[in-house]
Amino acid sequence: MSDKIYLLVCEGPTDIQVIDKITKKISTQINDNIIVRELAPQRDKTTKRYPNHGWEEVRRWCKLYGKSDFTDENPFAKLAQQKNWQALVSAAGAEGLIIQMDTDIAQYIEDIMPTFSQSTKKARKTFCEKSILKWLGLSSIPENIYLLLSTYSTETWILATHDRVESVFKDLEKDFDYECISDSIERLISLGYNSYIDEYTGKEKLSKDLHVYSAYSNKIVNNLLKVRSECEEVEKFCSMLEK
Repeated sequence: MSDKIYLLVCEGPTDIQVIDKITKKISTQINDNIIVRELAPQRDKTTKRYPNHGWEEVRRWCKLYGKSDFTDENPFAKLAQQKNWQALVSAAGAEGLIIQMDTDIAQYIEDIMPTFSQSTKKARKTFCEKSILKWLGLSSIPENIYLLLSTYSTETWILATHDRVESVFKDLEKDFDYECISDSIERLISLGYNSYIDEYTGKEKLSKDLHVYSAYSNKIVNNLLKVRSECEEVEKFCSMLEK
């Protein structure tokens, strides 16, 4: 059985962990060998740590490895001109490229006109899709690029492992859409998920420790049928892997 490889550009290591575990679960279910290989961010071979990475780094990567003539002071810009995303996919013998980005940052994207001005789930996904394509210099999504646009973030998928009748959802309508919940992180913290106080802002934040997140990723995978039924983006991603 030959490997099916997908290259991955995403916001950070916790997203890599979640995506990798979902992929392994689907791979086992369909008796196929699907591998997700990280492109950005990449773990440092010496320190074994990941660099700081977020949606702006996803944008920078897309501009560097896209088709458009963006100027960038990045020292690897010259190399990027010789190797675009298509060359990377081809060299890896990969099925395609997965680009993941949370859509809760839509309002911070200011280099795409008109800028984001709505807050519905559809508008966020559509705007972020349009932004990524613009950064890549593309007018439409090629067959070998898959955009994984979490609404609002992948933390929504953790929240979707919880039943609708739990008290954390008591302020919502009975038929609420998990993907329209904008404060998933705050709700997870209220449920007792690991958190810490940011020393600069004084705000309580969800822990992104990889060891802790490993358990959260396992929870998503162990409840994957439910998460797929509650989160359209997870269902679409799993269906893509199953093809």
